[in-house]
Amino acid sequence: MKDKYEKQHRLALLNPYQSVVRVFDPDEDSILVGIKNVASIPNTLMKKLEPHGFGLHTIDKKSQLAGRAVDTQLINPITGHYMSGSSSGTALNVFAGINDLGIGNDGGGSVLAPAMCVNIYGMISKLIEKDRNISLKANTDGIVAGNSIGFMARDREILFKAFEVATGITKADGYGKVFSDQKYEGIDSTIIDVMEAHAPRNELTAYLKDVLKQCDVLMVTEGPVDLYGFGDSLFGHFDSRTQEIQKAANKGYVRVCNIAEATALAIPQKGLGMATLLMCESRNDKIARLLKLSEKIEHVHDELIERYFLDIDSYFNEGYQVE
Repeated sequence: MKDKYEKQHRLALLNPYQSVVRVFDPDEDSILVGIKNVASIPNTLMKKLEPHGFGLHTIDKKSQLAGRAVDTQLINPITGHYMSGSSSGTALNVFAGINDLGIGNDGGGSVLAPAMCVNIYGMISKLIEKDRNISLKANTDGIVAGNSIGFMARDREILFKAFEVATGITKADGYGKVFSDQKYEGIDSTIIDVMEAHAPRNELTAYLKDVLKQCDVLMVTEGPVDLYGFGDSLFGHFDSRTQEIQKAANKGYVRVCNIAEATALAIPQKGLGMATLLMCESRNDKIARLLKLSEKIEHVHDELIERYFLDIDSYFNEGYQVE
C-alpha cells in the first residue's frame, strides 16, 4: 500500500494532465479521493467517507464557464479531443490512477459523460447528501434544476462502497422489473421502443420520468461520448450544422438523468466512450435493485489502456542527459 500511495502522490504533484488544483497528504493506506473544485459538494460527504478508509487526496480542476459540457482546457488522453465536462479533472485523475475515487456534481451529464469518455464507472443520485442546500439554476436549454452529486471510479467495488457509506443503500436480492432498449445477455428484461436519445431535453426528461415509474430499472446503451462530435449546447445552439455536430457526440440520456431526478450508473463497455446506462427513480428500493442488476454486467478490463496509462513509473522516466 505504501508503494502504491507514494506513486499516486508523486503523480498528483507532477500533475501531468493539468487536472489537479491542490494536493493533500492522507494516510498511506487510504482509498484516495479527488473532489471537483465546486462549493456545491459539501465537506460533510468527505467526513462520512473518512471513517471508512477514504482520504482526501486532490481538489480537481473543473470545466470553466459555469459547468460547460466540454472542457476546452483539458485533453482526453486517449482521443486527444477536449475532455467531456464539467467534472473533467476529476474523471482524468481517476483514469490516470492519481485517485481511486472521484466526487463530482452533475446537472446535465457532468459526472456521467466525463466518466464514459475515458471508460470508467460513473454514478449519480439525488440521495447523496440529499439534505444539502441546492441552488436552482437554468441550464443552456432553459430548464431549471439543481444538481446531483456523483462518484467515479475504475473499481466497481470502491464505487459501491462509497455509495453505501453515503446513502446506506445496499444491493437487493433481485433486480425486479427491467425495461431495456435491446437484449442484454443473461438479463431478463422487457425490450421497449425507447425515445430517441437526441430528442430535446425537456421531452426526453418527461419521457424518462414516466418510464421510470413503470419499471424498477431502465437499461440502455449510450455513446460513444464526444468521439465523433462536440457535445456542448453552447456550441450546438448556433444553427443546424452545429446542432448535428453536437448530436454526433452521442450524449443522450446522460443529459437528463439528473433533471429527471433519477439515480444512474454508467458501466463501461469495451468500446471507447461506450457504457451501459442503468437508471431508476431515486427511491431506496429501486436503487437497491439497480445495484443488484449491475452485478449481471461483466466488468471490462482494457489491458492495453491500463498497462499504458496506469504504469505510474513511466511518467518519471529520465530524459536526455547532457554530459
